Order: sequence, then structure tokens, then C-alpha cells
Amino acid sequence: MLRCLLLLVCVVALTWADSKCVWATGKLVCQKDQKLVLNATVELYDLDGPQEIAFLDHLDPDDKMGFTFISNADGIFTVEGCGSDTDIIPGLPNTIEPYLRIHHFCNSPAGEEVDILPTFNVFVPETYDYHMKHPIVLDWDAVPESK
Repeated sequence: MLRCLLLLVCVVALTWADSKCVWATGKLVCQKDQKLVLNATVELYDLDGPQEIAFLDHLDPDDKMGFTFISNADGIFTVEGCGSDTDIIPGLPNTIEPYLRIHHFCNSPAGEEVDILPTFNVFVPETYDYHMKHPIVLDWDAVPESK
């Protein structure tokens, strides 16, 4: 009886989930030397844990939805992926909050990571293409925010 109840709870919990897919395209720029964008990694994440409280972020880490590598010095990328968030409290939706994370070598041969926040709300069948008109500049002290 207990197993049946546990199975029922698991099935009901899965029905309270939000799944969405993202297509994103954009351009990376390294003003010092554009060739340094080569081999950069563009990752697509779903924001889950609170970024400002590191302890809680470890309890619910962000989910990687997809990634791609920059293989051309023009810095243009296309990344896609899907994510799902379970509604912990029924009736209170826990939606997908996609953002980009870039690992690049523009400022150092050792590389560095930068998160492109805030999150965006553009889902398939539309393409998030803000960074085609507003490239992500990697060698600034502060990376411009996305919209």
C-alpha cells in the first residue's frame, strides 16, 4: 500500500512540471583580438537556485540545457536545448528561466566564465537572437546585460 501511495505521489508530481525548449543565436566579440573567441564555449542554462545565496544554490543547481563551441573567428553561435522545472507547490508555476554562460579565452590563456543575465523568456518556435544585434563583448570589465 505504501509503495502504491509513493508511486502515485511521484506520478502526480511529474504532472506539475513545465518543459520548454530554447533556440538562441548570437555573436561573441573580443575587441583585443577577435581570433581569441575561437574554442569559446556557449552554454545554455536554466536558472534554478538563488544566485545570491550560495548555500541554497548548491541544493538546487542550475540545469545545463545545451552547449556549443565557437569554431569560427566571426564568433557567431547557435545553441539549443530543453529544460523542465517541477512545480514544488501546486498552482505556483516554476517556469524555465534560460540564460547563457560563456567560457572564453579573451582576457587570459587560462580562460574565464561569464554569465549573461538577466534571464530571457523566448521559447521555441521563436529564436532568442538579441545578441546578433547586440554582440556579447568579452574583453570589457563589465559584460553588457541582455534583454
